[in-house]
Amino acid sequence: MDWQNHPLIRLIIPFTLGMVGANLFITYMNMAVLFILCCAFLALSFFFLNTSKTYKGRKFGITATTFAFLVGMTLYTSKHQRIANSIPPNTTFCQGVLTEAPAKKPHSWALNLQQENGTHILLYISPLQREHLPSIGDTILASPTHFNSTYICPDDSFKTYHDYLFNNGVCATAYAPSGRWVIKPSHTSPNFLTSLRSLQGTLHTIYDDHGVNGEAGAIIEAMTIGQKTNLSKETRTAYAHAGVSHVLALSGFHVGIIVLMIQVFFFKPLLSLRWRWVNNLFIIAILWLYAIITGMSPSLVRATLMFTILLLCQSTFRDNLSPNSCALAFFIMLCINPFYLHDIGFQLSFIAVGSIGVLGKKLIALASFRNNLAHYVWLITIIAISLISALFTAPLVAYHFGHVSVLALLSNLLLFPFVYLLMFTSILWWAFLWCPPINNLLTDLLNWTANTMNNISETIASIPFSTIEWHPNILITLLCYAILLTLTYFITHKKTTL
Repeated sequence: MDWQNHPLIRLIIPFTLGMVGANLFITYMNMAVLFILCCAFLALSFFFLNTSKTYKGRKFGITATTFAFLVGMTLYTSKHQRIANSIPPNTTFCQGVLTEAPAKKPHSWALNLQQENGTHILLYISPLQREHLPSIGDTILASPTHFNSTYICPDDSFKTYHDYLFNNGVCATAYAPSGRWVIKPSHTSPNFLTSLRSLQGTLHTIYDDHGVNGEAGAIIEAMTIGQKTNLSKETRTAYAHAGVSHVLALSGFHVGIIVLMIQVFFFKPLLSLRWRWVNNLFIIAILWLYAIITGMSPSLVRATLMFTILLLCQSTFRDNLSPNSCALAFFIMLCINPFYLHDIGFQLSFIAVGSIGVLGKKLIALASFRNNLAHYVWLITIIAISLISALFTAPLVAYHFGHVSVLALLSNLLLFPFVYLLMFTSILWWAFLWCPPINNLLTDLLNWTANTMNNISETIASIPFSTIEWHPNILITLLCYAILLTLTYFITHKKTTL
């Protein structure tokens, strides 16, 4: 990669290191760790971040690097302190607005309460009949018998769960039995986001009333409206072992398919630059409308924001997935929420998108011209994207989940046409909801597609050694990515001969 032509890449490295350094300092309270990290990124700046060989150029590069590092550290620390200080010490009272439907647990109901400062409290209440539960938008007042801050974890066995809650803006967990919590009548209408949460339940009811139910219905709802509560454990496991669990959650994968469908439908490659601007703005409007209709789930909002930035950059720089546009999307999203850095979906999305942007065109060119397979360019594109995505996300998946799907490439190639068919059919399904004969045919097609996807995933997952158990530590994971980046360098600098 030519560092001089990718200035944003050179800035997000110290920006991200600043956030990582802040996290290490807060976690270990060790200034030595922070000092070593500062020395490391300053050393890198001499090699990659100076704009010229003159003293003035090196001075500007180091100054910009230091500023980016400090901005990242400041943003992360501010976010951390806001959540950590949301609950006063020794508090025995909490209040918040219910933002999601109550979740059924083995011995309680979980209520996600949003406080005035934007942080959340996870309140568990004693079992009740569903009709007595609060609704989205209700204000809950509680005097819990147990109140635990997610910032302080007395038992290390729960530290991973506490960190997960804290990184998702949950400042505390609490338990309130009957008689220790009440619903405060609200004289105002529900806000925009709470109304969207209830809209997702309405969409689920419409699906169920029109014959989209059972295990096939659970797959369809997960892939179209983001409703995953009805997915069975067996289905989740089969998709995970087949290496295609990403299709079950509304994320960048689904948003990418929607963008591809719209671009193909409107013949975007044939449009002039002026009309591409209009086309991209139209796509962005559709993406945000879709995010609103499906309840603005965090993963979908993140993916929609990422593709919004990428489409705007594409209109400006005339490049679909340039490293600079990916870096800009990465930077803006971390400025909005520094804790996205801990989100597995965020990490996988940018690793996949970034690797495809850097390697995709090169591999397609090598396969198409050197092997005289240009007339199979569509198939080559799918294979290249699947291969790159599976290869670059494998170390991170193994680090977080402890396994690698050996047949992930095969699973993606087999499922991709069905995912495309399911999403396109679901659009037609909603469009012809008013016409029962056509809607019934589309219902049968949807159920058949979902059942076929289940059969493929279960068959691949049942193949011996389809999944390898692997638990790499952080150093091994970084070493794997160092090797992948080295290979990327040699591939991208290799000239394509026709």
